[in-house]
Amino acid sequence: MSDPISRRELLKWFSAGAGAAAVGGATWYTGRTDPPSTAPTPVATNVPAPVVRPPVTTAASAITAPPAPPAVPDLAQRLLVVVEMGGGNDGMSTLVPYGLGSYYDLRPNTALGGDSVLALDGEVGFHADLARTLARGAAVLQGVGVPDSDGSHFEMMARWWAGAMDSGSSFDTGFLGRLADAIGDPAAPAVALSVGSGSHPALVSRTVGTLSIPDAGSSWYVTGAGEDDWLRMMFQQGFTRFGQAASSGGVEGWKRGLMSQSVAFAELLDGVGEEDEEAGAYPESDLGRGLRLAARLFTGDIGLRIVHVPMNLDFDTHDDHNGRYPALMQDFDASVDAFFADLEARGLADRVLLATTSEFGRTAHDNASYGLDHGTASNMLLMGPVVAGRHGEHPSLDTLDDNGNLVPTVGLDQYYATIAEHWFGVPASEVLAGSPAPVAGIIA
Repeated sequence: MSDPISRRELLKWFSAGAGAAAVGGATWYTGRTDPPSTAPTPVATNVPAPVVRPPVTTAASAITAPPAPPAVPDLAQRLLVVVEMGGGNDGMSTLVPYGLGSYYDLRPNTALGGDSVLALDGEVGFHADLARTLARGAAVLQGVGVPDSDGSHFEMMARWWAGAMDSGSSFDTGFLGRLADAIGDPAAPAVALSVGSGSHPALVSRTVGTLSIPDAGSSWYVTGAGEDDWLRMMFQQGFTRFGQAASSGGVEGWKRGLMSQSVAFAELLDGVGEEDEEAGAYPESDLGRGLRLAARLFTGDIGLRIVHVPMNLDFDTHDDHNGRYPALMQDFDASVDAFFADLEARGLADRVLLATTSEFGRTAHDNASYGLDHGTASNMLLMGPVVAGRHGEHPSLDTLDDNGNLVPTVGLDQYYATIAEHWFGVPASEVLAGSPAPVAGIIA
């Protein structure tokens, strides 16, 4: 029996229905037919030999060797989860250059000593709160960024969502939307999904359905009401019939089609079964809930190939960085560990690649507030069928740019090209401007 609905709740549902249409409308947007023909040349910087301090004793002695990556499945079975660390994640706190002497010179207030690091080698190691991430064989791509990083969150998020190296890009679709177009089934209600966000620009596509939903319970708005709750049932029937009705096209037809796809996805969400609250022992965080839903939907084989999950935590650590950053890593570590444990139980661990994004890193030097300001290059994590350890070159700590920031060693387009070509088998030139070169040796 469904719960009764009040008049106030009914008004909320009508608002939510309009909001769902607006969300889907932005996401199921049909854009230009021709991609941009050129792109900036990715940055490739030679890094001077680092200054290495004598080896120190770290907690790494307690960490066993990471497991060998599982066998990689056929391209048509591969799935992707993108975890967005909004606010600007400090790559040098995720992968700490504890063995480089300049690190301590640049960060007298926030540097982590070797006894707070899970060492990979004599130069770098994971943050101490990423022990499970390390044990699961995470790969780290160092120094990812763009050659002319803008200090604005809005500008840099827009570049990452579009997959654009500069602000002059004419993309009218999102990078994840273009990937979805390349690999997805146009008949599926949603090939890519963003969980816990509003209409997300990264998912704007041309030919396949993509959606943004607030949480796993969002299907409740448009499907599932019984005759015992006639007000809700009337709303849902009206929503469905409006979507199914014939139209002459234009904005009305676009909105009707959108609502119809929303109902179809909601019905599929109901059809994949109830959430197992014990599955994977997920944290009760936005990331934990989003990853739990991703595992559940992937199990249903409903045509969904890409799930985008914003962490919805504040990585913009201008002050008290060391006081705030551990909680961010603890949430990531626990949520991702639970996710892969859940995937293993569902028999999906070999099919899912998890990759992180963040609009920029933090400054190479810390500030007087024991924090870090908007910077440039950062380190990105990949998990699943990957080759564990560090990849690429760590940005030089001795040769900084004119603003005293790290110089990227890998372009964001190269990072995305690696995911497109080496995971999904999609040529980078089909989803990115120009033909950026993937980074070899990361995807197993």
